[in-house]
Amino acid sequence: FGPAMASAIPSGVKGGRALLIIDPQNDFHPGGSLGIPEADEDALRIAALIQQQGKHLESIVVTLDSHQRNHIAHGLFWVDAAGKHPDPFTVISAAQVESGEWKAAQPRNQERALTYARQLETGGRFQICVWPEHCIIGGPGHNVTQPILDAVNQWAGEQGKEVVWVWKGQNCFTEMYSALKAEVPDAGDPRTLLNQPLVDYLLAHDQVLVCGQALSHCVNFTVRDLMGCMKERFDRVCLLTDASSPVPGFKDIADDFVRDINALGARLKTTYDIVAELGAK
Repeated sequence: FGPAMASAIPSGVKGGRALLIIDPQNDFHPGGSLGIPEADEDALRIAALIQQQGKHLESIVVTLDSHQRNHIAHGLFWVDAAGKHPDPFTVISAAQVESGEWKAAQPRNQERALTYARQLETGGRFQICVWPEHCIIGGPGHNVTQPILDAVNQWAGEQGKEVVWVWKGQNCFTEMYSALKAEVPDAGDPRTLLNQPLVDYLLAHDQVLVCGQALSHCVNFTVRDLMGCMKERFDRVCLLTDASSPVPGFKDIADDFVRDINALGARLKTTYDIVAELGAK
């Protein structure tokens, strides 16, 4: 199996605007297992942009965080010496895995878990963070929040185009904050490798508008990876600052991300800015 595409990438796109909506799923909204307080308001603004100016959007790409319960970033994967699972937001270091302070609940996974923890730290961005179980495939938390689902389906009907759906995170042994590649790619699983067809598709547009959840994590690292594939014209990437919010407690990471991409040349605009600009055309 190839890249984690839930729908085919349309061919022949050249120019126009792509709207990239990162993980607009119920579990990241109030009432979900990893709910972001501002996410509902973000979703309403995204939906309004699509409904008001959909004719100016060449493409819409929606990514979906997609996990099994026994994912390495879920508590069910780990136990301590007493057999207790870690609480959400526990950070697990490679040293703790090596010492046995934390170990894989299934002994057959221990060696792989230790290798992963070491590789993750070598990458320099993270240690393992245990998240509340979220976006379990087939469950209600995996579904797209209703306002955005209604808006993209309306756009598809009115414009006669397909929404491009992208799954990420199915591999249970690596985290995949970015929609473009896993934190530690698995050479035996193409879904974790750089999704070059998606990169090429996005960069075939004149502008990529980015929104969704969460600003501190999946939006952050998707945009960083996309811009890392670019050599010029970084201003083609535009973050919609009123349509993405950080996980509570991670605002500093989100602020650093926004500052970093703006310094590289990415645009920062609100959905209202875009609606006004497109309405004037």
